[in-house]
Amino acid sequence: MDMTRKLSAGSLLLAGSIAAAHAQDTDNDTSIDEVIVRSSPLRSSISEVVLGTSVIRREEIIRTLDGTIGETLAGQPGVSATFFGPGASRPIIRGLGADRIRILTNDISSFDVSTASQDHLVATEMGNAEQVEILRGAATLRYGQNAVGGVVNVFDDRIPTSRPEGGFEAEAFASHSTNDDRDTIGGHADVSLGNDWVFHFDITDRESTDYEIPGFASEEAEEEGVKDLVENSASQATSTAAGLSWLGDKGYIGFSVGFQEGKYGLPGGKKEEEEEDPLAPPAAEEEEEEGPIKIDFEQVRFDVDAEYNFDDGFIKAAKFRFGLADYEHTEFAGDEPETLFTNDEWELRAEAILNEFDFGNGVATGTFGLSIADREFEADGEEAFVPLNEVFRWGVFGLGRYTVDNFIWEGSLRIDSQENETSNLSFEGGNYSETETTFSAALTGIYQISDSSSVGINLARSERAPTGEELFSNGFHPATSTVEIGDVNLDTEVANSIELSYKTSVGNFDFGANVFFIDYADFIFLSPTGDFFEEGDPFPAPEGLPVFAYQQADAEFWGFEIEADYLAVDNGDLRVTFDGQIDLTRAESTESTTFGGIDNVRSEFTPLGGSATAVPAGDLPFIPPMRFLGGVNFDYAPWNSSLRLEVQHVAEQDRVGQTPEGSEVDVAGTVPTDSYTFWNLYLTTAPIPNAENVSFSLRVRNLGDEFARSPTSFLAQSAPLPGRDIRFGVNVKF
Repeated sequence: MDMTRKLSAGSLLLAGSIAAAHAQDTDNDTSIDEVIVRSSPLRSSISEVVLGTSVIRREEIIRTLDGTIGETLAGQPGVSATFFGPGASRPIIRGLGADRIRILTNDISSFDVSTASQDHLVATEMGNAEQVEILRGAATLRYGQNAVGGVVNVFDDRIPTSRPEGGFEAEAFASHSTNDDRDTIGGHADVSLGNDWVFHFDITDRESTDYEIPGFASEEAEEEGVKDLVENSASQATSTAAGLSWLGDKGYIGFSVGFQEGKYGLPGGKKEEEEEDPLAPPAAEEEEEEGPIKIDFEQVRFDVDAEYNFDDGFIKAAKFRFGLADYEHTEFAGDEPETLFTNDEWELRAEAILNEFDFGNGVATGTFGLSIADREFEADGEEAFVPLNEVFRWGVFGLGRYTVDNFIWEGSLRIDSQENETSNLSFEGGNYSETETTFSAALTGIYQISDSSSVGINLARSERAPTGEELFSNGFHPATSTVEIGDVNLDTEVANSIELSYKTSVGNFDFGANVFFIDYADFIFLSPTGDFFEEGDPFPAPEGLPVFAYQQADAEFWGFEIEADYLAVDNGDLRVTFDGQIDLTRAESTESTTFGGIDNVRSEFTPLGGSATAVPAGDLPFIPPMRFLGGVNFDYAPWNSSLRLEVQHVAEQDRVGQTPEGSEVDVAGTVPTDSYTFWNLYLTTAPIPNAENVSFSLRVRNLGDEFARSPTSFLAQSAPLPGRDIRFGVNVKF
């Protein structure tokens, strides 16, 4: 097996991602550019990153592209998705999601409200992404306390950092999917304007109808006779951006402006409708019925990016990033607007990278910097479940690397300050303002046993302050058909973790395994209380909805990821590789929520009073079960073609969330889901002679049209996963 090709497949696997091994080049060139981890401040190659990094390159992104970032990345090791229909899906890493996973665009926040609820989309367009990186371990501390579970960093090159070859580079793509009649079209271009300036432009448009399933979505759908379709799941989105950069000999400075807009439906998100009264007067009969819930969103975003290379001296380079965005979405019940969510947010990052220097018997380098962010979030309307609140954060961090003999050590330290403030509470006199300071640290080490084998360890202690949603929620959430209650008495969450890793490459065989354990003190989670909303309570909501509250209890997470691939044939024309991965996450609270539940909180205004029973210790909700993904890849150079056959199995999940003892609540996250197996096929070919830049693709997902429900989705019981989908695509590079 050629060592340069091993670097693309084997080293990516050693860093935690088998994905790039699936996207083999189809020509006869045996050299592959070394993958650079752009999230690393040291601009490390993938072979130098010690632990916990997955890199998905452009070819793999296009192959697995779905309408959302969650579904696009859901096949990566340890990564699942929330799946709130095709319009909204957020990544979950090792069972952790929401505010514990930071989703970034070019190192800066995605500036949306997706952490507030599963029905809110991530404002990141994957169609023009050049590279996606999934980070764990010491490197995540650079991105703040909200990255305790991991970081998903999407690089789209909207601000050019290099000159296009020949002065012009472009790519255009289009596809059609049969399951939901989804049409996607887009592209991007970079143009040199003289020797120093580069202009960038990209656009993506996507539109689909309700998606199909093999059966009834729910008992309600069966009663209504709606089969093989998930109603109110259509979506439409458009994203466009332009950027301009000045490129000098020692650095660059550039800016970009982006715009996104669209609309998507929430499957099952229909407001309770009253039965028609045959004796009602004519005026009542003419009232318009409230229909299913749809979300209309819009974001305007501005970014500035600059870097200067000093070359010599203690400081090698300095980087500066600034982003600002106005995001809003309106939730409609039928044609009537009900609630407006707005998010005005900005973030600044400044960082210095050190030159390598001799230290003792080894070589040291590192980086240090600061980040500042401000967010003002407001929900306005009768069904606003979170009041206007502002979060101001700042943090300072440092990361160092020390290499000596066969050892590589990385250490991170971060201090964060977070202020949560609101003046619209229904208690505490209406005002709340509190600042929490958190400290986090991580130490990672790897020992190179041989040129092809290594063992690593990562130790971390991370603190996370509660978010505005966890503190202040108090109202009816129509998208999830629940009443959500926050808790201003929540404490800072503390996580102590350890991860062990072993990687090896023997001949044509690569193998990697990660095992992790996280011990949480005061873990915060949203859980059913066992109560139902009653008429006449302090805020408007349909009677009988289940009440959820943010609870707090000690918890433990543990699991593993195992990956392997084998090059079976490589005769110059034909390459055949086999690969497989398996991952598992277990998560449970180790104590009841006696001190974190709503039993002792806000009894003067919540519908629950002091009657709520604590949630007992046990399994946590929305945790992915064991999953297996395996495939065989055929790359045939004379035809410029690649074929991948894949099987994906997700085990049943009977370790579901707990409900208060004696409660008969049967809600999302507490209902077991069955196992399912998807068979998938991917074909890419460039059949036109002397036109390898024009390629065609065929993707078949869920070939057997199997019925499946996602155990990590709030809509598991009302919106199953899509049935068989056939996608045809074309890609042209200039």
